[in-house]
Amino acid sequence: MRTFIAIEIPQNIKEKIYEAFEKEREKEKGIKWVEKENLHITLKFLGEIDEGKVKEIEKILDEIPLKFKSFEAKLEEMGGFPDFKNPRVLWIGVSPKEKIKEIFEFIEERIEKEKMDIEKEGREFHPHITIARIKGKGKFSFERKKFLENFKINKIALFKSDLMPEGPIYTLLKEVKLKDE
Repeated sequence: MRTFIAIEIPQNIKEKIYEAFEKEREKEKGIKWVEKENLHITLKFLGEIDEGKVKEIEKILDEIPLKFKSFEAKLEEMGGFPDFKNPRVLWIGVSPKEKIKEIFEFIEERIEKEKMDIEKEGREFHPHITIARIKGKGKFSFERKKFLENFKINKIALFKSDLMPEGPIYTLLKEVKLKDE
Protein backbone atom coordinates (compact mmCIF):
# COMPACT_ATOMS: atom_id res chain seq x y z
CA MET A 1 0.00 0.00 0.00
CA ARG A 2 1.40 3.43 -1.03
CA THR A 3 1.44 5.74 2.01
CA PHE A 4 2.64 9.08 3.37
CA ILE A 5 2.51 11.11 6.59
CA ALA A 6 1.26 14.68 6.25
CA ILE A 7 0.15 17.79 8.06
CA GLU A 8 -3.48 18.44 7.28
CA ILE A 9 -4.32 22.03 6.46
CA PRO A 10 -7.67 23.64 7.27
CA GLN A 11 -10.42 23.66 4.65
CA ASN A 12 -10.54 27.47 4.45
CA ILE A 13 -6.82 27.56 3.56
CA LYS A 14 -7.30 24.86 0.91
CA GLU A 15 -10.09 26.97 -0.59
CA LYS A 16 -7.96 30.17 -0.64
CA ILE A 17 -5.10 28.36 -2.38
CA TYR A 18 -7.44 26.73 -4.89
CA GLU A 19 -9.26 30.00 -5.65
CA ALA A 20 -5.95 31.86 -6.10
CA PHE A 21 -5.16 29.74 -9.18
CA GLU A 22 -8.63 29.65 -10.76
CA LYS A 23 -7.60 31.60 -13.90
CA GLU A 24 -4.37 29.63 -14.28
CA ARG A 25 -6.18 26.30 -14.05
CA GLU A 26 -8.37 27.35 -16.99
CA LYS A 27 -5.70 28.75 -19.31
CA GLU A 28 -2.38 27.01 -18.56
CA LYS A 29 -1.73 23.80 -20.52
CA GLY A 30 0.56 20.97 -19.44
CA ILE A 31 -0.02 21.63 -15.74
CA LYS A 32 -1.65 19.01 -13.51
CA TRP A 33 -3.17 20.92 -10.59
CA VAL A 34 -3.55 19.23 -7.21
CA GLU A 35 -7.21 18.83 -6.29
CA LYS A 36 -8.38 21.09 -3.47
CA GLU A 37 -9.11 18.18 -1.11
CA ASN A 38 -5.62 16.74 -1.68
CA LEU A 39 -3.67 19.83 -0.56
CA HIS A 40 -1.42 19.05 2.41
CA ILE A 41 2.15 19.37 3.74
CA THR A 42 3.99 16.09 3.26
CA LEU A 43 6.16 15.19 6.22
CA LYS A 44 7.31 11.75 5.07
CA PHE A 45 6.60 9.79 1.92
CA LEU A 46 6.71 6.16 3.04
CA GLY A 47 6.22 4.59 -0.39
CA GLU A 48 4.91 1.08 -0.80
CA ILE A 49 4.63 -0.59 2.60
CA ASP A 50 2.85 -3.76 3.61
CA GLU A 51 -0.19 -3.54 5.83
CA GLY A 52 1.73 -4.95 8.80
CA LYS A 53 3.88 -1.80 8.93
CA VAL A 54 0.81 0.45 9.07
CA LYS A 55 0.26 -0.45 12.75
CA GLU A 56 3.90 0.41 13.52
CA ILE A 57 3.57 3.76 11.74
CA GLU A 58 0.33 4.45 13.65
CA LYS A 59 2.20 3.90 16.94
CA ILE A 60 4.79 6.48 15.88
CA LEU A 61 1.97 8.91 15.03
CA ASP A 62 0.51 8.36 18.52
CA GLU A 63 3.81 9.62 19.98
CA ILE A 64 3.74 12.94 18.09
CA PRO A 65 1.15 14.70 20.36
CA LEU A 66 3.23 13.69 23.40
CA LYS A 67 6.19 15.62 22.01
CA PHE A 68 4.66 18.45 19.93
CA LYS A 69 1.92 21.01 20.55
CA SER A 70 -0.18 22.79 17.93
CA PHE A 71 1.31 26.00 16.54
CA GLU A 72 0.59 28.90 14.23
CA ALA A 73 1.87 28.62 10.68
CA LYS A 74 1.75 30.85 7.67
CA LEU A 75 1.80 30.46 3.92
CA GLU A 76 4.74 31.98 2.10
CA GLU A 77 5.69 32.76 -1.47
CA MET A 78 5.41 30.26 -4.31
CA GLY A 79 8.41 28.30 -5.47
CA GLY A 80 9.29 25.42 -7.73
CA PHE A 81 11.38 22.27 -7.78
CA PRO A 82 14.06 22.21 -9.04
CA ASP A 83 13.59 25.99 -9.39
CA PHE A 84 10.82 28.47 -10.26
CA LYS A 85 12.15 29.30 -13.75
CA ASN A 86 11.92 25.71 -15.00
CA PRO A 87 9.86 23.79 -12.43
CA ARG A 88 8.50 20.28 -12.50
CA VAL A 89 6.61 20.99 -9.26
CA LEU A 90 4.98 24.25 -8.13
CA TRP A 91 4.56 24.76 -4.38
CA ILE A 92 3.75 27.25 -1.65
CA GLY A 93 6.21 27.51 1.21
CA VAL A 94 5.09 27.16 4.82
CA SER A 95 6.67 28.54 7.97
CA PRO A 96 7.83 28.20 10.71
CA LYS A 97 10.16 25.86 8.85
CA GLU A 98 12.12 24.82 11.94
CA LYS A 99 9.06 23.65 13.92
CA ILE A 100 7.79 21.62 10.97
CA LYS A 101 11.28 20.23 10.37
CA GLU A 102 11.42 19.06 14.02
CA ILE A 103 8.33 16.91 13.46
CA PHE A 104 9.82 15.54 10.22
CA GLU A 105 13.10 14.68 12.01
CA PHE A 106 11.23 13.01 14.88
CA ILE A 107 9.38 10.78 12.38
CA GLU A 108 12.62 9.96 10.51
CA GLU A 109 14.40 9.02 13.75
CA ARG A 110 11.53 6.87 15.03
CA ILE A 111 11.22 5.00 11.71
CA GLU A 112 14.97 4.39 11.68
CA LYS A 113 14.97 3.26 15.34
CA GLU A 114 12.20 0.74 14.62
CA LYS A 115 14.24 -0.66 11.69
CA MET A 116 11.25 -0.49 9.37
CA ASP A 117 13.21 -0.66 6.09
CA ILE A 118 11.80 2.68 4.97
CA GLU A 119 14.39 4.80 3.24
CA LYS A 120 15.55 7.98 4.91
CA GLU A 121 14.88 11.18 2.93
CA GLY A 122 17.85 11.88 0.67
CA ARG A 123 17.11 15.57 0.14
CA GLU A 124 16.92 18.41 2.60
CA PHE A 125 13.42 18.73 4.03
CA HIS A 126 11.57 21.81 2.76
CA PRO A 127 8.04 22.32 4.20
CA HIS A 128 5.64 23.12 1.37
CA ILE A 129 2.22 22.50 -0.14
CA THR A 130 2.46 21.06 -3.65
CA ILE A 131 -0.07 22.85 -5.85
CA ALA A 132 0.81 21.55 -9.33
CA ARG A 133 3.05 19.28 -11.38
CA ILE A 134 4.29 20.39 -14.77
CA LYS A 135 4.98 18.06 -17.67
CA GLY A 136 7.69 18.82 -20.19
CA LYS A 137 9.71 22.02 -20.02
CA GLY A 138 7.80 23.70 -17.21
CA LYS A 139 6.40 26.58 -19.24
CA PHE A 140 3.76 28.81 -17.67
CA SER A 141 2.94 32.48 -17.93
CA PHE A 142 2.00 33.65 -14.46
CA GLU A 143 3.87 35.45 -11.69
CA ARG A 144 4.69 34.12 -8.25
CA LYS A 145 1.80 34.67 -5.90
CA LYS A 146 2.20 35.72 -2.29
CA PHE A 147 -0.07 34.52 0.46
CA LEU A 148 -0.74 36.20 3.78
CA GLU A 149 -2.86 33.51 5.41
CA ASN A 150 -2.09 32.17 8.86
CA PHE A 151 -3.46 28.88 10.14
CA LYS A 152 -3.00 26.46 12.99
CA ILE A 153 -1.07 23.24 12.51
CA ASN A 154 -2.88 20.79 14.77
CA LYS A 155 -3.37 17.53 12.82
CA ILE A 156 -0.87 14.96 11.57
CA ALA A 157 -2.20 12.13 9.46
CA LEU A 158 -1.27 8.90 7.73
CA PHE A 159 -2.75 8.57 4.25
CA LYS A 160 -3.00 5.82 1.71
CA SER A 161 -2.55 7.01 -1.87
CA ASP A 162 -4.18 5.15 -4.76
CA LEU A 163 -2.90 6.33 -8.13
CA MET A 164 -5.66 6.65 -10.71
CA PRO A 165 -5.56 8.00 -14.29
CA GLU A 166 -7.56 11.09 -13.23
CA GLY A 167 -5.27 11.70 -10.23
CA PRO A 168 -4.48 10.22 -6.82
CA ILE A 169 -7.15 9.34 -4.29
CA TYR A 170 -6.06 9.84 -0.67
CA THR A 171 -7.65 7.80 2.09
CA LEU A 172 -7.14 8.81 5.71
CA LEU A 173 -5.82 5.84 7.71
CA LYS A 174 -5.01 7.57 11.01
CA GLU A 175 -5.08 11.10 12.37
CA VAL A 176 -3.63 12.53 15.57
CA LYS A 177 -4.47 15.93 17.00
CA LEU A 178 -1.82 18.12 18.57
CA LYS A 179 -2.82 19.73 21.87
CA ASP A 180 -3.18 23.49 21.97
CA GLU A 181 -0.20 25.42 23.29
